[in-house]
Amino acid sequence: MLRALALASLLVVSVPLGSTPSTAHAQDDRVAQARTLFTEGQRAYDAGRFEEAAEKMKAAYELTRSAELAFNVGRVYERMSAYEEAIRYFRIYLRQGSPDEAARADVQARISALQAAQRRQREQVFSAAPSNDELTQEARAFFLRGVAMYRRRQYEAAMQAFIAAHRFAPLPEVLYNLAVTAEKLGSRQDAIDYYREYLRGLPENAPDRGAI
Repeated sequence: MLRALALASLLVVSVPLGSTPSTAHAQDDRVAQARTLFTEGQRAYDAGRFEEAAEKMKAAYELTRSAELAFNVGRVYERMSAYEEAIRYFRIYLRQGSPDEAARADVQARISALQAAQRRQREQVFSAAPSNDELTQEARAFFLRGVAMYRRRQYEAAMQAFIAAHRFAPLPEVLYNLAVTAEKLGSRQDAIDYYREYLRGLPENAPDRGAI
């Protein structure tokens, strides 16, 4: 669940002494806009439209810099398994807010769980080969051999099999598996290069972009 906000107090933007009426009016407008965005984000979240909810909550946060809104942005990204963004906003909440001991411990536990999920994701290879239309018979055989070798922790053999599959079919799944296997072999630069090539083939809003 998202954290309910006492909007009257949380979305107040302080007005410096000596501010003009026009400045105060502009800040009032931002608060009103943030209230609307928060409400729309809450509705989107409740309806399962998490990407929309994240955008609305982020926009409200940018207007107010409310720590509670940062927490809610983090919760939406947590629900989307967008680990990097969730961690980022939870850390903003811890820096900007004044959580009590229990709330701080809860958020720190969430961050630890997200970091663990990131590591697990990075340690897994794609195990299902792409469709028959995308892979030749030879590439499929090498791909599946690579998966089998990886599961046995025979990473050198897995790398050779994925390289062979890549020659026949340079698909994203093959590139990702090459990157993960290169990490296991300690070949950091090769892993970075494969991840970069993999990311180039992904849509801009793909969840993987935040985790890699």
